[in-house]
This record gives sequence, C-alpha cells and structure tokens, in this order.
Amino acid sequence: MKPGNHSILIVSLIGLLLLLVTQSMAQSAGKKIHVGLKAGANFSQLDNLSFSTPRLMENGLPVLSGGHVVYDFFEQNQSRSTGIVGGVFVRFGNRFFIQPELLLSSKGGQFDIIRQGLETQSVRVRVTTFDLPLLIGVKLGPLRINVGPVVSLPLSETNSLSDSFQRYAAQSLSQTAKQAVYGYQAGIGVNLGGIQLDLRQEGSLNTIFPVTLKDPANDSRFSSKTNVWQLTAGFSF
Repeated sequence: MKPGNHSILIVSLIGLLLLLVTQSMAQSAGKKIHVGLKAGANFSQLDNLSFSTPRLMENGLPVLSGGHVVYDFFEQNQSRSTGIVGGVFVRFGNRFFIQPELLLSSKGGQFDIIRQGLETQSVRVRVTTFDLPLLIGVKLGPLRINVGPVVSLPLSETNSLSDSFQRYAAQSLSQTAKQAVYGYQAGIGVNLGGIQLDLRQEGSLNTIFPVTLKDPANDSRFSSKTNVWQLTAGFSF
C-alpha cells in the first residue's frame, strides 16, 4: 500500500472512531447530534508586519545610493480584506457541546511598501485554506459560547480543490502536519428562528502567508500571520 493510502486509512479510522465514541456518549446521555451547513464572510488582516529589507537588483545584489544600501520599508495596512467561508459542522451535545467543522476559507490582507525615492505601493495578498476547527462550548439559552483550536491546510497554488486533495492524499501525515497552519477560534453564536448566527475571532500561531515580490526594483520574500473576524449564518438538522 502506498504512503498516501496509509494516510487516508489512518485519518478515516481516526475520524470513524471519534464519530462512534462521541455518538455513543451523546446517546447515552440523552443529548442530540446536530449536522449543519454554514456560510459567511471573513474580514482578515495581516498581523505583525512592519520591517525593512534591502532593495535588490535582478542579479541579487543590493541597490546602492551614495555608497549606502537602499532599503524598502514594509508597513502593516490597517484595512481588512473580505473573503468568503463556508462548509459543514457537527455539534455533539446539548448544553455542553463539541463542534468539529470542515470549512473552505478565503483570507487575505494588504500591506504597503514604502520605497525610498519612489511612490508607496499597496499590495494585496490572498490565500484559500481548508479549515478544521474543533470547538468546545456551552449553551446559555439561545446564546452559544465556544472556543478551540483550528488547523488550516493551504490549497495548491492553482487553488484547485482536486489538486489539493490529491496532494494531501499522496503525502504522509507528518508532511501534511508541517505544511499546516495552527491557530485558534473563539466567539459567540445565537439561534434566531432556525438560523444560527456566529461571530468569531481567528488568529494564527504560525505564519500562513508566504509572499514573494519580484520586480526590477525589489526582490523580497517573507511571511505573515493573520487576524480574522468571521461572521457566518447557518442551519442544522
């Protein structure tokens, strides 16, 4: 059996075991299991982005002016980028619950390049990820409070779902773990007439945006974390 098939088998067995255990616990405690769909918007911003880098020529050597290296300054742009998010969730429990989700999420941000002797350039970056939050929470009447970790797997450079599934299925779990971005989600939700509204904040613990800028006046490579506010609406059955 190929390594990729081993990965699929292991993940499937773990998922099946988790489902059977949680379902058994829910049924024994008389609690419900809710399966639902949700969709909404991400309002994201690049985080911790403020540094300088030498301006490079096409041959890789730094640009000099008066015998001194010319630097470009990268500053965080306070505006937020809007992206879409949507997927499925399963909620195990009633008052106290566990809620795993599988989401397709688009995040991004903007930053400004302040170049000596040149105009300021604003650059927008975006990435699409598979997000897997695992939340624990409590219900207080119609209000839900939840928090938990989230693992994000970036899509392939072509942003193709099939290419991304094939890539992750063909590689080992350890390799996938190295490519993953780890973070957290925390927020509140409310049930209004069968519609479930959720507002969450998401932050990444490691970098998610590898950015490469390459032109005759600049050659820079860096990465950044994200800060995301997420607003979704959904329903369960």
